[in-house]
Amino acid sequence: MWSRTSIHGSPGRSARRLALRRTILGWTALAVGVVMGAALVVSGWPTVGLGTLGAGWAMHRASRTRAARAHAGAAAEHDAAARLRRVRAAAVAYDVRLPGLHSDVDAIVLGPMAAAVEIKRSYGRVRCYGDGTVRAGRNALPGRPLAQAIAQAAAVRRTVGNVDHVDAVLCVVGMRQRPRLVDVNGVDVWVTSLRHLRRVLRRLPNRIARDDAKRAAAELQLAAP
Repeated sequence: MWSRTSIHGSPGRSARRLALRRTILGWTALAVGVVMGAALVVSGWPTVGLGTLGAGWAMHRASRTRAARAHAGAAAEHDAAARLRRVRAAAVAYDVRLPGLHSDVDAIVLGPMAAAVEIKRSYGRVRCYGDGTVRAGRNALPGRPLAQAIAQAAAVRRTVGNVDHVDAVLCVVGMRQRPRLVDVNGVDVWVTSLRHLRRVLRRLPNRIARDDAKRAAAELQLAAP
């Protein structure tokens, strides 16, 4: 009989923190530019002062753009969390930092499946490449998302001692095609849209017992470096 999913962590937490840091950085750069620029103008260096003000404004705009992207990423993770609540897994852990990784795992879904889910907010037809990179529509996704998903699944498997394999899943929110299995140097990665994420997870092989999954999800939160 199905029991309530055990939830650990908060979806999008790291993205929200990143957005806050970038917002603070942008306003700080603008404030410094205004103060230093005004001081230079008063001191008889109007050209340098205006250049300093312009540099501060440019940094502010760039930081604001990056903060908006981080907010959008957090929103995508919240949308995915709404889908994951319907998977009826034993446990889901969000925004998990594990040893050996440069980024957090967006979602770890356990019981009876075992999957590490990397969530990317992008739209259009998705094209995957053997070096781990991905394009959605006309845009190249940052970094190597397929390789990132593989590394995250491996890190989860190392941390959870009672599971032999963790499936790597890359969720591109607005992917137009149906889900597909992509081979990256001999390792399989499921690539899916947000719409089909639940279906993909429900069809994964059984990897871990439900009681073990709940214990493992709690332990993952304690494994953060």
